Amino acid sequence: MGVEVAVQKGFLTIEQYLKKEDASEVKHEFQDGKLITMAGGLITHNILKSEILQLLTAFFRFNNLPFLALDSDMKTRIESANKFCYPDVTVIAMPPSFYTTPAGKERRDIITNPLLVVEVLSNDTRSKDKGEKFEQYCTIPTFREYLLIEPEEVWAKSIYLEDPAAGLMRVKTETNRDASIHLHSIGYDLKLDDVYKALNNLKP
Repeated sequence: MGVEVAVQKGFLTIEQYLKKEDASEVKHEFQDGKLITMAGGLITHNILKSEILQLLTAFFRFNNLPFLALDSDMKTRIESANKFCYPDVTVIAMPPSFYTTPAGKERRDIITNPLLVVEVLSNDTRSKDKGEKFEQYCTIPTFREYLLIEPEEVWAKSIYLEDPAAGLMRVKTETNRDASIHLHSIGYDLKLDDVYKALNNLKP
């Protein structure tokens, strides 16, 4: 999600974080008491995540599938890491499961049942998105698939947890614009040309 620009010193409780976030004009991820300030991504980053969101939404609606694609305004809770984050695109199987705070309040802006997570990479988040964050997502019982997209070149990688208990994964990387990435968790062939052609108008 965007670009990590700063980590705030000191520790906050979950309730303090949510109160601060509700009043903030800037998004912050939260990990075990620390705030990570998120800046907006470059135009290529924003175009690609919007295009993927639209493609997935159209596929679900046309086929009347019980999935919902959510944009980067929706937070995801990773309980094992005591973390709240803003994935670029999150797909859930309906119905949504919402986070309940320690005080017992249901937060309808935070989901706990991601099925598929899409991250458009940036220089600041690339290493975490490819490593630490994926490992954290894998601790969520409903999580099954991860899609990474490079915004400045044609590159896409999917990791499908075929059998999480056995540690069995299917990994596919594509660098050919004419290729497709099959998203097993939702039964969809994502054509890379459909994604990257959204950037055509940026070229002089």
